[in-house]
Amino acid sequence: MTDRVTLSERAGVRCESACWAGRAVFAKTLVFDDPDTRARFEHEGSVAASVRHPLVVSPLAVARDALLFPLIGGVTLRERLDGGPLGADEATLVAGGVLAAVTALHACGVTHHDLKPENVMLDGGRAAFDAVRVIDFGMSHSVKLPLDIHSGTRMGTPHFMAPEQFLGVRGDPRSDLYSLGVLLFDCLAGEPPFEDAFGWLAGLSDLRAPLPGPEALHGLLTRCLTRDRTQRPASATALYTDLSDARGALGLPALPDLEDWAGECR
Repeated sequence: MTDRVTLSERAGVRCESACWAGRAVFAKTLVFDDPDTRARFEHEGSVAASVRHPLVVSPLAVARDALLFPLIGGVTLRERLDGGPLGADEATLVAGGVLAAVTALHACGVTHHDLKPENVMLDGGRAAFDAVRVIDFGMSHSVKLPLDIHSGTRMGTPHFMAPEQFLGVRGDPRSDLYSLGVLLFDCLAGEPPFEDAFGWLAGLSDLRAPLPGPEALHGLLTRCLTRDRTQRPASATALYTDLSDARGALGLPALPDLEDWAGECR
């Protein structure tokens, strides 16, 4: 690799921008080789490489001590939201793009477990369906791996993790649908729904900010944000349909056909 620029270093992994094989890449390099750090590093690489989809950032190359990803020119969704919330059109397009990616992940047996604006890149900074790029599989669960190194842990970002995830439940796709609901809420309101995230997760508080955006989206948000996962949409595909229907009720064009955005399992 050439033209390496260090962006960050934490938890034994250095992140850099660089040039590799004639293209710009985002490189993760293992710099602290203890067994736990290596296990987490290899886990992320294995899960990220198991799915190919236009809206999922999978590695270009996987080596013993390095993961090379395409460098996305743009901003994170969080950086975009720092400038203010999105309108219903852009918010539902971004959520639709994330859902298309999540549908592909779930079809390959992967639950992301850390969907949040920081883990959604917007190519070119556009708040659009085809600009979405889902990143960071460090907390993900895959049914194809013989060992889940995070089994039983409370891993996740409190404002975006599902209540059952807080209790150590792993690998339930409905946890991602909860996080998608929080992400859509954040897009519309500029902040997540539960100020006291730990109180909500622990069942000590039910205080939620008022539902943002047009009423046509409120039923969908309510179903996603319920503590009872059996009351959430049955699948990412079902939620995608609900979101597309809600756009129709708002006089907006339907989301793209999911069949045109199919992924590949590896």
